[in-house]
Amino acid sequence: MSKIGFDTPRPAQLRRFNTVFYTAGLRMQRALAEYVKDAENPDQLVILSHNPVFTLGRNATMADIHVSPEFCGQNGVEIQATDRGGEVTYHGPGQIVVYPICNLAGGRQDVGRLVRGLEEAMIRTAATFGVTADRLKGAPGIWVDTARSRKGGGLEKLGAVGLHLSRWITTHGIAFNVAPNLAHFGWITPCGFTDKGVCSLRSLLGDTAPDFETAADQLQRHLCECLSLDIQPSRKPSQSVSALTWRQGPDGPEILMMLRVPNHGFWWQSVTGMMEPGESCEETAHRELREETGLTGKLTPLPLKHSF
Repeated sequence: MSKIGFDTPRPAQLRRFNTVFYTAGLRMQRALAEYVKDAENPDQLVILSHNPVFTLGRNATMADIHVSPEFCGQNGVEIQATDRGGEVTYHGPGQIVVYPICNLAGGRQDVGRLVRGLEEAMIRTAATFGVTADRLKGAPGIWVDTARSRKGGGLEKLGAVGLHLSRWITTHGIAFNVAPNLAHFGWITPCGFTDKGVCSLRSLLGDTAPDFETAADQLQRHLCECLSLDIQPSRKPSQSVSALTWRQGPDGPEILMMLRVPNHGFWWQSVTGMMEPGESCEETAHRELREETGLTGKLTPLPLKHSF
């Protein structure tokens, strides 16, 4: 029987974010992969979500995307080529993306065990919420026998796996569907399968499906178990708040943007500042707006969380 995951505990640091733009996530992976090349440094477990994006693996072509780049741009979906294995897939809000940046040298040189460990963690997470998922030979990821598949529509994928390996350093990872926009999968041939579908905890469970954070908590726990990761302390991300200030101009809405000084990037941004200890997001936004512009007034919270 093929072994699942790893037996010997390996130190790792957990880095959990909100939404991270996909290109920023690629840069993060490259930096962390360089860091774990030193076997004295802990592996890295990164949990986040991405903006809507179609990512092409090494075996994908643009023919796997059935809509034009212009259509994607108009609907807010990016297209990115990557060095991971596999074909095309979709990432977006409501989908948990996990990057296990691991150094497999020194006794763990078995990518198969890593893949099976990642799949097992997703299978156990699904089971936590009453969903039975399993592996499918020749098709990495986890699959569910749904009402659609029982009518001849093929199994439906709940979680995908796509890795890149360079000198026993792993990048990329898994995507687990909690409540993404499944319609976006219809614009591509997901993972190269034309006879199978894609599902999510929301499509399977309806209103009883867990929210993103609850599912991410369970997936994190099972990943640590299946990969034998011994989580070590890591520096918490700093927190900042952006205040988007606008007015109605003669030609439509006008957004207040500020130009950073050259030694701080020299790029345009909205009013942004770091949260002070004890401050709420709203208090930080009011303070930064007052300090940067002298403006005061009513602020309306926006339902957006982003990490960078």
